[in-house]
Amino acid sequence: MAHTIWDLGRGFAAACAAAALGAAQAGAGGLSHRVDMMVGVRGHGSCMPGPCLPHASVYPSPDTLKPKTSGFVFGDDVVGFSQLHTQGTGGTPTYGNFLVSPRLGPGIAERDHASPLADVEAAPFAYRARLTRWDTRCTVVPAAHSALYRFEFPANEDARIVLNVARKIGKAAALTNGAVMIDPASGTITGGGIFDGNWNPAPYRLFFAAKVDVAPAGFGTWHGEESADGVTSARIEKREGLGAWLRFDTRASRVVLLKIAVSFTSVERARQWLDSEIPAWDLGALQATAERAWDEALAAITVDGMPEEEQRLFYSHLFHTLVQPRDRTGDADGWPVDAPCWDDHYTLWDTWKTLFPLMAIVRPDVVSGNVRSFTERLHRNGQCAAAFIQGKEYRVGQGGDEADNVIGDAYAKQISGIDWNAAWEVLAANAGRRTEDYRTLGWVAHKGKHDYCWRMKSGSGTLGFAYNDWCAAQVAAGLGKADEAGRLLARSHSWRNVWDDTLADSGFTGFIRARNADGTFCGTPARKGYNTDFYEGTCWQYSYVIPHDVPGMIEKMGGRPRFIERLQFALENGLIDFGNEPSFMTVWLFCHVQRPYLASYWADKLRGLFTQDGPPGDDDSGAMGSLYVFLNAGFFPFAGQDAYYLHGPRAPRFAFRQPNGKTFAVTAENAGGARIYIQSASLNGRPLDAPVIHHRDITAGGTLAFVMGDTPSAWGCDGEFDAALARQQTK
Repeated sequence: MAHTIWDLGRGFAAACAAAALGAAQAGAGGLSHRVDMMVGVRGHGSCMPGPCLPHASVYPSPDTLKPKTSGFVFGDDVVGFSQLHTQGTGGTPTYGNFLVSPRLGPGIAERDHASPLADVEAAPFAYRARLTRWDTRCTVVPAAHSALYRFEFPANEDARIVLNVARKIGKAAALTNGAVMIDPASGTITGGGIFDGNWNPAPYRLFFAAKVDVAPAGFGTWHGEESADGVTSARIEKREGLGAWLRFDTRASRVVLLKIAVSFTSVERARQWLDSEIPAWDLGALQATAERAWDEALAAITVDGMPEEEQRLFYSHLFHTLVQPRDRTGDADGWPVDAPCWDDHYTLWDTWKTLFPLMAIVRPDVVSGNVRSFTERLHRNGQCAAAFIQGKEYRVGQGGDEADNVIGDAYAKQISGIDWNAAWEVLAANAGRRTEDYRTLGWVAHKGKHDYCWRMKSGSGTLGFAYNDWCAAQVAAGLGKADEAGRLLARSHSWRNVWDDTLADSGFTGFIRARNADGTFCGTPARKGYNTDFYEGTCWQYSYVIPHDVPGMIEKMGGRPRFIERLQFALENGLIDFGNEPSFMTVWLFCHVQRPYLASYWADKLRGLFTQDGPPGDDDSGAMGSLYVFLNAGFFPFAGQDAYYLHGPRAPRFAFRQPNGKTFAVTAENAGGARIYIQSASLNGRPLDAPVIHHRDITAGGTLAFVMGDTPSAWGCDGEFDAALARQQTK
């Protein structure tokens, strides 16, 4: 039995290139060594310090006594390691199942396990720390559905591993019906059942199989508040505690290995994952496999000439983009093993603008896999909601039906491997079941009745549905469905139904505003409406969220000169929260009015909100991480279309490795520092006069070359952005 990961020829610190508290040391090893796992953990971000594989089902990570949504608060005492987490999300905590807690002596409550951490070393492929209360060194290395733990206890006759079956993050009992079983002879614990209490309130089934490499000296189980030494099984049929423990005498041998697999279908499936993914007790080999996976994934983008600290931040955020959604094909409850299932969309409202466009460049297979999963969900569930977590649909209503936007973006870029007729069925189904008031009145009525959750608001819902209709119209037109395309394109103008020409603020007139079923507008002031008229936004912010009709929006705001003045005023006075998803695209609207240097200026301001502690808010399943990647690379996706805005890169060279073997390079003379303004740009030697390129330019390979400077220039001020877009759109 190999317990000697520390004797692999290089210590864990060198292997991870991660200093104490996870500050990655750039320059050693592959690109995974440039990831600082504490970005998004120390500050904002709601990220986890533990390791995982790209898009894997499990994410083992430590949980703390007073957790936030991620399960972890930097500096708080740790209670153990749970196997499932969501990446960078807010709201009600989700997952945190099957908590494994090493300790000394008896104790089953989380507060009884709590210990400070020391000697923390973290990398994408492994995590190590010492629980100082128990003087126990813990290591975890991930596989796709399983994880391998190494616990080095002090010499003690009552070292224990406690496995809490019932809990989740922030809730002592989330299991409503389940069981746990111990086989002392084989050192195996199995169990699971029906859980609830996540952000998606739907109940779900979850199971595990765990095994240790050392015969336990004792064992026991508990249910409710009853604890039984020497009892091998326990069951509950109501919400209460449930778990098991194993006891070890570590006076002779101090190390215990534990491997655990998780399945959304059955204990037997968990056993299969355990046997296939971790067949041996070789921690070093498993770590090497995980390290190679991350080095390969992160190598999709290489950067030259960027300062080390900035590189660490760049690759830390790129890492965050490769965690969710999760590929649970083969482990979807009630689905055939070959049916594509991509899970934990938390939610598409967060990810359609930046994450999926980034995947379209670096991992188009992730995009095609997700769209195929959308079509499978429609077939099996009768719907394809914007949120899909723990294998359950959730009509969350933050905007509209954002699966439509992902499909529309994929179609515009002609991502391969997708049955577009099947994808159209998703679009048609969503279009037919938008809220009744939207379908009949032409807008989502304020406080109207519908089958979306409370987050559906009149202003944001109408805008969301209108853009969904536009995306669906583009696909319909491309598939020769002229009647459907015309109907949906006409309905995409519904945003005008919630534009109040009379609402004024600070000398500017005309704003998106919530509207009642009787046709009257709500009396919301322009700077208000957060979570009343709009989801996470105001009249000011959402008035710029009309990406499918930017010329119409500019006209409504009084034409180009007035639009420029108004957008500058909004940004200078903090009226645009450009670090939150509704406003992600707002600063690039300057490109439509021949002011690309203003887009560059505000993109740099937005980039400055990202620090070594984390992004300006929750990472939101890689939404923030992908935003940061684009901010550095010099171009930004006009999501839903085959187009990218240009604002200029922050390093001399970025190289995007294409799956077709070609490389798209972004180069810049004078990049970095205060040199944020484009002086000139060319594509494969051809001068560009407008701040736009297309997706086909990227997939074809080649070079996008910039010359940067520290003062605004006239470049792009004569080029027509929308003229360059026109040939991509259905009019």
